[in-house]
Amino acid sequence: MTPASEPKLTNPEKVQEAISGLKVGKAPGPNGIQNRALKHLPQLAVSRLVLIYNEILVTHHFPTVWKHARVISILKPGKDPALPSSYRPISLSDTIRKLFEKILLSRILTK
Repeated sequence: MTPASEPKLTNPEKVQEAISGLKVGKAPGPNGIQNRALKHLPQLAVSRLVLIYNEILVTHHFPTVWKHARVISILKPGKDPALPSSYRPISLSDTIRKLFEKILLSRILTK
């Protein structure tokens, strides 16, 4: 890679900032890790996340497991539960993935 094409890597402060902005009431994705658990991660775990996220940025490889979501159906208010059209699908992605996406979004919005 040339210096101009090297990705801007993340750091523990950015990851911790993104973690602190997570809402604790959100449902977890397929991995079952809740935002509440992420808010209580020790510094070593945050450092490991930084390593994972930076490796993704350098290699341009998004983990296949993060491309999957758990889909659930939510009944629309005031609709007949017997009709399939009365439900709307919700996709629940892994919280670790959402955290990574939040870090990327903050970069895009600050440019």
